Amino acid sequence: MDIYIARQPVFDRKMNVYGYELLYRKSTNNFYEGIDDNKSTAELINNAFLTMHVFELTGGTKAFINFSQDLLINEIPLLLPADSIVVEVLERVEINEDVIAACKKLSESGYVIALDDFIFNESYLPLLEIAHIVKIEISAVDCEMQQKLIKQYKNKIKFLAEKVETREEFQLVMEMGYDYFQGYFFSKPTIIKDKEIDSPNINLIRIMKILNEKELEYQRIADIIETDLGLSYKLLKIANSVFFGSRNKILHIKQALVQLGIIELRKWIYLMMLKDKQTIENKELIKTCFIRARFMELLSLELGKKDRQYEYFLTGMFSSIDVLLNKNMKEIVDGLVLTDDIKEALLGRDNEIKNALNMVLNYELLKWDELDNSKTALGVSQERIMNMYMESLMWVMKLDY
Repeated sequence: MDIYIARQPVFDRKMNVYGYELLYRKSTNNFYEGIDDNKSTAELINNAFLTMHVFELTGGTKAFINFSQDLLINEIPLLLPADSIVVEVLERVEINEDVIAACKKLSESGYVIALDDFIFNESYLPLLEIAHIVKIEISAVDCEMQQKLIKQYKNKIKFLAEKVETREEFQLVMEMGYDYFQGYFFSKPTIIKDKEIDSPNINLIRIMKILNEKELEYQRIADIIETDLGLSYKLLKIANSVFFGSRNKILHIKQALVQLGIIELRKWIYLMMLKDKQTIENKELIKTCFIRARFMELLSLELGKKDRQYEYFLTGMFSSIDVLLNKNMKEIVDGLVLTDDIKEALLGRDNEIKNALNMVLNYELLKWDELDNSKTALGVSQERIMNMYMESLMWVMKLDY
């Protein structure tokens, strides 16, 4: 499925890029298309951090992301790296004690807080004591009020001029003392397109049910995720990311679950459920990947490689992920923390795991001459290969694929 993000640069007074506002887009149409604030931000976070590489979207600068009242109170921004984002409090957020407490916690945790489309009223006073940036749509607030706010809060808050559309407006806001600038005068939002693997919602619902039980069983959750290519890819990627503080490679789904912990896991499941996926593209190819994964796992046991069965399983599962994501395989494996042997195998370089994958692919493609060479080299009989394939097929059929 194609996914889209629009980004618009934010400049400082020296015309250096301070960051990019990331905007939800449903298509190549460069405007907001009817979806509520919760869903649009959930979709945006998923696309920017789990499917695309946010560093490439922002060039290592700040990502300005809009957050609704629900997402702030549920502490969703804490899932993201504090040094990489600016938390924008949407203008539609009702300022109450819960919102103030959530923003205070974010600020104390090192996050930059911005008030979006700011129009002054007294309910915002507590947030003005917390916020780092105030964004003002210059055509919506009269110049006198803008100057008054800048003069009053200049020593503690940075001001960002939004919707700067002409050179004259830019010169005016520069003279008024604004710190940051954004608008069509500098750049219209640019749409970036990518592809994503969908995950069936039923799996998210099953996981949420387990998370709500009194006694949490990570293994039951791991069993579900291991049968879901999209969730497996995203979980391993996020668990190995720098903002979860992982020092060692996390290769197992259960290990990744423990690394995240129940609170963070609940938040990510909540976000993915908000995305409300309705269809699964490339269903047959995903099914084939699962057959390969199970086939590879069985083959590892047959070869006496029980200690490496998960490496074999992951290699089979991710064997066509380049086709699913329409990306270069090297780019994908560089974004995942996998063992060197898995990476080498996926990149087509000879090693023990690649030899096993070759045999699986040769059987799948009915390349009998190559298969004879593979099974002879590995010491596996034709009958056993057929049995393992049938067992793999039955295993996938039980997954309802």
